[in-house]
Amino acid sequence: MNLPLTTARLVLRRFTEADVPAFHAYRNDPALARYQSWGSCDMAEATEFIRLHQNCKAGVPGQWLQIAIALKDTNELIGDCALKVLVHDPKQATMGGTLARRHHWRGYAKEAFECLIEAAFLQLDLHRVVADTDPENTPSWKLMERLGLRREGHLRQSLWFKGRWADEYVYAVLREEWFGVRRLGGASRTGQGVSREGAKGAKES
Repeated sequence: MNLPLTTARLVLRRFTEADVPAFHAYRNDPALARYQSWGSCDMAEATEFIRLHQNCKAGVPGQWLQIAIALKDTNELIGDCALKVLVHDPKQATMGGTLARRHHWRGYAKEAFECLIEAAFLQLDLHRVVADTDPENTPSWKLMERLGLRREGHLRQSLWFKGRWADEYVYAVLREEWFGVRRLGGASRTGQGVSREGAKGAKES
């Protein structure tokens, strides 16, 4: 995947060292961590995470690519999104992400994920993109439905997650569905306004 990607208000790009403080701040927000695989990180862990993902190659089966989400006007880091091509089928991938709480409810997550999905289909030639979330994470699954993903299943107590058996909603969209809706004018292409470590769902709207 060729980065950066741009939308009306955002840039999806590689992390830089300047992103460490903002990344460290939202990774230590308990409200954001509730449905994510991580709980917190110290500054050294944040620095190492960003260093690792600065040069990760996109589309390597089984490996998450974590992508910075920044405001186009200021280059301020506001969150990240992630994509992992599946080991058993490189034509499919799972996605997820996180947005700092002070940037919620502005349509940024929808805008970023539209851009990510579009690039996944066009640049990586994927057939299907999948995301999962906890049913209790209502903003996450509502975001997926606004993006046009289809709920394919409700898995009961399918994951041991932070000391409990958690349910999962599974969402997906096919390449032909994604571009078919857009040909009919059902959504903007990369415009205006999801799996752990990518996510236990994308967090907001």
